[in-house]
Amino acid sequence: MLNSVQLHGRLTAEPQYKDGQTPMVWFSLAVQRNFKNKDGNYDADFINCKAFGKRANMIAQYFHKGSEMIATGEWRTGSYTNQQGQKIYTNELNVSTVDFAGGKNSGSQNSNQQGNSQQGSYGGAQTVDVTDDELPF
Repeated sequence: MLNSVQLHGRLTAEPQYKDGQTPMVWFSLAVQRNFKNKDGNYDADFINCKAFGKRANMIAQYFHKGSEMIATGEWRTGSYTNQQGQKIYTNELNVSTVDFAGGKNSGSQNSNQQGNSQQGSYGGAQTVDVTDDELPF
């Protein structure tokens, strides 16, 4: 069996970066659904994502609120008990690869530094090859 998910969306806020022995970044992607609602508009799902090590550094440096991104990784579920004693279930994408999507105007302040061009099915996607053996699991 294989746990692989690919999302294409925009960052809803600035990535939250934490430096340390293993750098980590959290962010949320707004992913448009592929059908219209009863009002004729597209809804979006807001997906929590997390990345570690060199990937976290790269995301924190090159992606900003509104940046268009293609993120691939493993779907993770978990749970915790909040202060009221309720069990809260969580879902997130543990990012293994990141691609730039869109062009200069995709929302990223530095998107063109990586040589984006207006081409490809994602409007100019470019894969960033970052290997990382520093994952904490």
